[in-house]
Amino acid sequence: MIVRIGAMGGMIAAAAMSVAAPAVAAPQPSAAIEALVDRFDAARAAFDPDALAATLADDYVEISPVGTVDSRAEVLGFYAPEKRHPAPPMRHDERVVRVSGNTASVTERKAITLPNGTVRTIRVGYVARRTGNGWRLVSAQYTPIPPAR
Repeated sequence: MIVRIGAMGGMIAAAAMSVAAPAVAAPQPSAAIEALVDRFDAARAAFDPDALAATLADDYVEISPVGTVDSRAEVLGFYAPEKRHPAPPMRHDERVVRVSGNTASVTERKAITLPNGTVRTIRVGYVARRTGNGWRLVSAQYTPIPPAR
């Protein structure tokens, strides 16, 4: 049996197929956020305040593992090249990124290997904001995880 659908039927079928085709996924903002956190960590490890400044919003604040609250200027000053000292090896896992509009939060666990071989872990929480210049960190908080007893 041959079915003839005619020109109009062909156009309707083509339109239906194009509507039903899967949309190409837009890049996920979470990838941009992860790249931001990775650039932030690399700039800190390299004591590169210019690279670090490119990751931070003007109103950035940081809460250190000992509870001090540091402004953007204080953080950048801490990572001045002349203050550079060897950074202990650090790795991260359990990274979770949540994006809601122009705001994102990231949590992760970092393990730091001290010179004597002891490993300490901290939980880090970041908040990022999207601006006309892309994503920038507005805060970070470092919370020590006590050693297992």
